[in-house]
Amino acid sequence: MMFNPRSNGPFGRNTGMFGSSRYQYQQYGAMPYEGAQASSLISKVMGLLAFSFLFASIGTFVGTFVITSIGTFWIVALAGLAVLFILNFAIQKPGLNLFLLYLFTFLEGMAISPIIGYYLHTDSTILGEAFLITTITSFALAAYAWTTKHDFSRLGDYLFFGVILLLVAGLIGIFFGGIFHTTLFALVISVFGIAIFSGYVLYYVQRAKYMADTMPNAIGLTVSIFITVLNLFLYILELLSILQGGNRRR
Repeated sequence: MMFNPRSNGPFGRNTGMFGSSRYQYQQYGAMPYEGAQASSLISKVMGLLAFSFLFASIGTFVGTFVITSIGTFWIVALAGLAVLFILNFAIQKPGLNLFLLYLFTFLEGMAISPIIGYYLHTDSTILGEAFLITTITSFALAAYAWTTKHDFSRLGDYLFFGVILLLVAGLIGIFFGGIFHTTLFALVISVFGIAIFSGYVLYYVQRAKYMADTMPNAIGLTVSIFITVLNLFLYILELLSILQGGNRRR
């Protein structure tokens, strides 16, 4: 089985965000890239992720002053989607691809600033706990995916279907909130979300072992893992809020 170059999007489907990128892949099922090359790619990704979360943190700080209404939130959220779409076509362009990556993560940081601000003013301890749990979980899953011989390549389709279910559940919560706006419903969705995005950490980190050591590949993986870890953090934050009797973030 080969990794389809069209399935390198943030959620690993043929219709992925990076569907038009012409990545170089080695056949899956054969030996992965040599240790030095695979380690070089994952090192690039880790470095890019560190700067991505730095820019996201700056964006969160800026967002606390900029996002003062639902209108400005939607402007920032849609701008982030637009940048991600443009990155799809510019991922092979040196310099521009890095600029768009960091602009996207900055905008994502701005978009979550209302959530972060809410917990900072109500219970900042939960934020620290969620950050610590997310960090430990992400590194543990990444280490396992990198060292295990278990094949996670088939998880992609199931995880994508799980994301669709999460989106549907979110829509149900919006339009039928009176019926489904319950602690049990929120708890189930949070646990399910954590499971889905934990699976994505395994999926994407293991993929790095079978991808060529190129900057476009590194940026594509960085976007995917950034989105994954950010969502994992938000679902862990929500779960902690529910378990500790706090209000939900939605």
